[in-house]
Amino acid sequence: MKANKNIRQEDWELLARELFDEPDSQVCPIPVDESDQRQLRQLTKKIDLHYRLKKYDTAGALSQVKGRIQKNRSKAISRFMILRTLKIAAAVILALIIGSAAYYVGQRQIAQQHMAGVMVDDAGLSQIELSDGTLVTLNRDTKIKYPDQFANDIREISIEGEAFFEVTPNPSKPFVIHAGEATVKVLGTSFSVNAYPENDRVEVIVATGKVEVSKLANLQKITLDPGDKGTFINSSKQLTKSLNDNPNFLAWKTRTFIFNETALAEVIQQLNKVYRVHIELPDHRLDELLLNAHFEKETLDFILEVISNTHGLDVKKQGGRYLLLKKEA
Repeated sequence: MKANKNIRQEDWELLARELFDEPDSQVCPIPVDESDQRQLRQLTKKIDLHYRLKKYDTAGALSQVKGRIQKNRSKAISRFMILRTLKIAAAVILALIIGSAAYYVGQRQIAQQHMAGVMVDDAGLSQIELSDGTLVTLNRDTKIKYPDQFANDIREISIEGEAFFEVTPNPSKPFVIHAGEATVKVLGTSFSVNAYPENDRVEVIVATGKVEVSKLANLQKITLDPGDKGTFINSSKQLTKSLNDNPNFLAWKTRTFIFNETALAEVIQQLNKVYRVHIELPDHRLDELLLNAHFEKETLDFILEVISNTHGLDVKKQGGRYLLLKKEA
């Protein structure tokens, strides 16, 4: 294309409008043939593209693209984390449900096993055989708590009331009884524990073996041999040791009574305790009358008849009470 050096500035502007589809009312004064015009159009488009590329913010565009990619990745990661968290939460909830169900079923099974392990003898007393073979005879109104299976290093129970224990020997696994604030520890022996809360005392009497009694408040402890009695007074927190002078301490279990020159008031007290009745001596002059007798699994009526014949007394029953009265001359 030949250059035309005589074109004015105004003509160049008209030519540019013509080339870039901006027609003017004036006719383009520059004579340009069709071939030159096509070449000029292509050249001007390249120039325009060049300047547009220069004006475009490539770094900014790249930053935007990276931002969109990162945002999409964050959304994907967030969705993944949410799904993962939901899966973990579902697993935890499922484990809790299964654990709770297992605990509930286990507790029901333990309760059923405990109920199955309770027997009632002829005297109406409850007998329990623990998982280690230990036999426990419970007096009336007695509560005992024990596990279905003992731990590996200790056999531990608690009691309120009165019970007789025949503990299976196991030197490596002590047998521990919690009775209020007193603790009884044995390795293998037979003994009784009297721990009714209303009596304000815990009494431990050893039949065979050796027993250790301690209190929670401090490290004080005593060791009991056969025939010994340990007493813990709840109100004074005193722990004492003495010889057992009551031959009838197991009468509630054996229904065997030995009375050697025993005051009638004490006899009546023993009978009331064992048979759960209310016997009275209205005339307190009768309290000091002495009784020598040996009863083994006899009925209450038979024992009262022996007492009345021995001392010339009348037995009268009024409601739920028995009255021992001096016979009238």
